[in-house]
Formats: sequence, structure tokens, C-alpha cells
Amino acid sequence: MTHSIPASVYDGYVASIELTAPNLPNRLADITNGRVAPAVDDLRIGSARRVRAVVIFFDIRGFTRRTKSSDDDELRSTLFMLNSVIPAMMRVLYRHGAYVEKNTGDGLMGVLGIGEDGPTAARSALAAASEMLYVLGSIVNPFLARHGIEPVDARVGLDMGDLLLARIGTARGSADHDRSYLTAVGPAANLACKIQGLAGTNQIYCGDLLRHNTPLDLQRRLFLDVTPDDWAWIYQGTTSVYSCWRYLGETTKAAPEGLAESLRRLSELAGLQPSH
Repeated sequence: MTHSIPASVYDGYVASIELTAPNLPNRLADITNGRVAPAVDDLRIGSARRVRAVVIFFDIRGFTRRTKSSDDDELRSTLFMLNSVIPAMMRVLYRHGAYVEKNTGDGLMGVLGIGEDGPTAARSALAAASEMLYVLGSIVNPFLARHGIEPVDARVGLDMGDLLLARIGTARGSADHDRSYLTAVGPAANLACKIQGLAGTNQIYCGDLLRHNTPLDLQRRLFLDVTPDDWAWIYQGTTSVYSCWRYLGETTKAAPEGLAESLRRLSELAGLQPSH
């Protein structure tokens, strides 16, 4: 399966990173607290909601090596890289309807497909994972190279299943910052993290349930069984192995669109309201 990014969406990704770049060095000279990821307003602290969704983990490979030095210039270079990579990956996830559950510093955890049927959620998740690696390789890394920063490699892990979305923490009260956050707990979250750890450089790994929710012909052509010999995960209540798969689908850039559609999509990516 080839996932296609509209040309205007591609241009929007490019514009977003290019417009942000001139301000990054100044921002990094005076580091301040960042913004909090969007919250789910209707979940009160201590409450939870059971959902069926896909969990996606994105992880930068070799990040520890980039942070071994305490030299200010090298650390600023690493922060410049993170400020280029992580927002770009978040934009991809948001485009596919995901909620970014957490930023782990060198990666992201997202939840997507809430309220969707299995095949729709699987299709969105695989498209998002493929698009993340495409945007990283085709847009972000060339941008970093122009600033003298070595390219970034990554890996992605996904799984589908039942989750509890819960708001954890205490009431904000008079504090300056939010003191609660939304978290996803359940086997799918644990397994997606484990599967990501198995993935190689710039590879996408997923769990068995996600594969089963794709069309049969794609299951045969685009999924490679990578279940480790010592894999201990099984389907609940059975002795059947819950297999791991490498997804081989790719993302490409579509042909240019008409001017009106391009402007609409660029405005959408920039968060602008259409003029009347």
C-alpha cells in the first residue's frame, strides 16, 4: 500500500519547519517552559474511559549519543534538532486525527482511531506511521543538513486494542502549570512500546490485531513476520502467539493540486481560518 501526501500538505510541512527555523536559535538561548499538549476536556481528574484504538510510538534512534556532551553548543544543536523533528511528527499525527498522549523527549506516544471501526483505525495508523518516516527523511533531515546537523533515524511501533484513557494528577488550583495529564493504559500501549523496541532503523513494526484489520491482499504483500523466537505474548485465554509484523508500505508525494485547494490545505496546516 502506497500512502500519498497531497502536494499542498507536503508544502505545508516544508513551510512550517522553514518558518520556525529563524526563531529557534534565539529561543534556545533563553530556554523556557514549553506548552502542554492538548487535553481532553470532558475527562475529569480520576476518571477514565474505555476505548478501542491504536497506540503509536515514535522514537529517535541514537539519541543518547547526541546528549553525551555537556558542551552548550552541542546541547543547543540537539535541542534545535528536537525542535525540528518532534513538532513535525506531531503535525503528521494531528493530520491523521491522533491525540499526542506524551512527548518522551526523544519520541512521541500517540493514540488514534478512537470511535472508528478497526479497518479505518488501522488504515489511519499505518498511513500516519509511514508518513512520519517519509516527512523525517524527505523534509526534516535535508533541513537539518543545511544547518550542519547530522540526519535523524527513527523507528515506529504500533498496536491496536482496548485502552483506558484516564486523567491523572491533582487539580490545578493556583498553580502556574497544569498538574494533571491524560494517559493511556492497557496491553495495547505496553505492546506497542515493546514492538517499537524490536524495530530496526527507519522501520515500522506492528502487532497482530492491527495487521488483521487490513485487507487480506495487503496482509500478504506488505507485512513481514518478525516475531522473535522467545516472544512471550499470546492471545488472552489461548496459547496462540500474538505475532509481530514489519509493515512495508511507503508514502509518496502526490501530484500538485489546483491553486485554490493548495491554499486551503496550507491554511489548514497553519491553523488559519478561511477568509470570507
